[in-house]
Amino acid sequence: MSASIFSGKIAVADYSTTVAYANRQFTRLGNSSVLTLNVSEETKDLTDYQDAAGGLAASFKRIQTVTGQIDMRDITAANLALALWGTTAILATTAIVGEAHKIYPSAFIPTNRLINTTVAPVVKKGATTISTGDYTVSKAGILIASIISTGGVTPGDAITIDYTPVAGNDVQALVNTAPLKSMHFEGVNQVDGKYVNLRIWQIKLGAPKNIAMIGDDFATLSMEFSVVKDSTIVSGSPYFTMEQES
Repeated sequence: MSASIFSGKIAVADYSTTVAYANRQFTRLGNSSVLTLNVSEETKDLTDYQDAAGGLAASFKRIQTVTGQIDMRDITAANLALALWGTTAILATTAIVGEAHKIYPSAFIPTNRLINTTVAPVVKKGATTISTGDYTVSKAGILIASIISTGGVTPGDAITIDYTPVAGNDVQALVNTAPLKSMHFEGVNQVDGKYVNLRIWQIKLGAPKNIAMIGDDFATLSMEFSVVKDSTIVSGSPYFTMEQES
């Protein structure tokens, strides 16, 4: 393989001691701008104390850790759940009736689900329907007007909201321990068009250092990981292998 500039596709699967690597359920992460492996070594040096000029009498080196980084650019529910050690589930569009809140002038009321704004929500205090002039609707909830005009409605009153939610995905963050995964990289060298396969038997995922929710650039979900020895591998490297097209 010549000089290299790689691009490619990253996939991960749950690590298993009983299911062979090729039979695990790999899922691609989508567009990723970074995949790196970083090797650190431990060095032990013995100074030559017999010679006034100094120098080394002996030196010992060994690999200490292999770590890596993945920068995901597709911020999907599945990728968020992966990075945040969480779970994800599909949310239905069943109408929600009687969601309880309280009303205050100029307050924003976040609803439990995103609102399908093509279907007007109904806001009530008991049997009294609150005037639509007293609030504006966004997908995330309703914003109460600075002056509430509906008769009999005062600040702090209990209200209910009936609305239809949009279809969506729920991500529950930080509900699991750091995931153990297997990783596969299908890469292609943009210089000569030849392929490379990287198979990492076992990685331990770290949590992202930051998640940019507001910014001027495309969002990046950056994860670090550690390559862990797979003691089930009895032939070849218990860490990872790489196949290059000649």
